[in-house]
Amino acid sequence: MHNSTEDLYDIIYSSKDYQKEATEIKDYILNRFPGTKTILDVACGTGKHAGYLNHFFKVDGIDISKRFVEIAQERNPTSTFWCKDMTSFELDKQYDIVMCLFSAIAYAKSFQTLTQTLKQMKKHTKHAGYIIIEPWFTPETWYSGYVSIVNGETNDVKVSRMSFSDQVGKISILNFEYLVGTKEGIKHLSEKHELGLYSVNEMLFAFKEAGFDTEYDPQGISGRGLYISKVLK
Repeated sequence: MHNSTEDLYDIIYSSKDYQKEATEIKDYILNRFPGTKTILDVACGTGKHAGYLNHFFKVDGIDISKRFVEIAQERNPTSTFWCKDMTSFELDKQYDIVMCLFSAIAYAKSFQTLTQTLKQMKKHTKHAGYIIIEPWFTPETWYSGYVSIVNGETNDVKVSRMSFSDQVGKISILNFEYLVGTKEGIKHLSEKHELGLYSVNEMLFAFKEAGFDTEYDPQGISGRGLYISKVLK
């Protein structure tokens, strides 16, 4: 997981078009579920999607990173964000839509934790509500041995992040190496992310086990697909 790199996250992903993605999510929700007023963003990161969606809905969020929650709360002062694990979170609230974007669902690395996470989402979704989930790669589309590099900068910091992909069983592994340059010098940071690899059929079965009626859009908002699930109460 993140190892003292939370404040670099928005720099690394500065090229990610959060506004475009949020607009597509907004249009999809308003077209399919026009009565939607409230959204819970699970694994919300730094709250950039919420920042755009808050113009149309009341968006709250959870994330396992305390620093991400602080940044998201600063960015969205009218929302409420909690530092919670998506596999076990408990809030005294329910929402019209519960969503989990940018493939964060794959941090539930086993089928058991995936199903448990979906059940937690169900508990926080109103009667006849929906969940929207953007998945990770499938076992067939994951590629080990892939090397990538991303650079980003602000006036105060320059960041270069190189990644190397690997796989152990049905777990995909991202090994990240950072070089971070500031006026104080250059430092090196490392972190390792492990994400579960699930086929479409495995995902659909997990949704069924958790009590959802689910449809799958193979394209979604960024090419990774999208699961849209109706809560069966």
